[in-house]
Amino acid sequence: MLPLAHYESSSDEGSDTEQPSSAMPALPSFFSPATKTDDPGRHQGRVRTKPHIENNWATHVYVEVPASGGIKQIVGPLISDQIHSLVQEGDDEGLLHISLSRAVFLKEHQLDSFAQSIREHVTQVGGFRITFAQVSVLTNDEKTRSFITVEVGAGYSELLSILKSVDAVMEKFKRPVFYKPPRFHASVAWCLRPEPLEDAIGTIPAVELDDLANVSHMVTKLIVKMGNRVVQIPLSNS
Repeated sequence: MLPLAHYESSSDEGSDTEQPSSAMPALPSFFSPATKTDDPGRHQGRVRTKPHIENNWATHVYVEVPASGGIKQIVGPLISDQIHSLVQEGDDEGLLHISLSRAVFLKEHQLDSFAQSIREHVTQVGGFRITFAQVSVLTNDEKTRSFITVEVGAGYSELLSILKSVDAVMEKFKRPVFYKPPRFHASVAWCLRPEPLEDAIGTIPAVELDDLANVSHMVTKLIVKMGNRVVQIPLSNS
């Protein structure tokens, strides 16, 4: 775009001719895209793994279950200066997310059709129960953070069935499908390096791990989060 020069209006009183101003004024702020800076010091050392781009809507498909007392009991003693909880103590409404997609980016004009496609693909899926079978450490693709996770046991086959539908929609929109083989899990704590987490989970009493597997959680809806838009898709018969 060519720069815009400012000229005195010919309709001003006392002006017989248009006179260009002597200096180019600063362009309005909307001509310059806002630059988002990332300060790891403000986020416990976390860094943005994807640069901010206007009209890119971070999109994520998942189910959620409540953070049970057993999970909070496991996580609480592990928290330290290096290990940070993702479970809110004393929060009865705390929810854990189990991902059914990678985090992908869509344009605004794609959002409604993406959510509708997900809805149409899972229209016959009913509610089901899950349990967590084990505690493990997983690291993100960029190797910037590692997580203590609780991995799904019962309910795995139902999640796998939904995942096939979500993957089909991702392929339709030319976005990457989920990891193969999938390890369905909820993250409950994080650290910048995996080693402190691996040491920490070795201290969890076996009885607490056994109790974790005995608590089931009902999955009643699928959630599509697109930036600040959240679409909840109820599962049939739930």
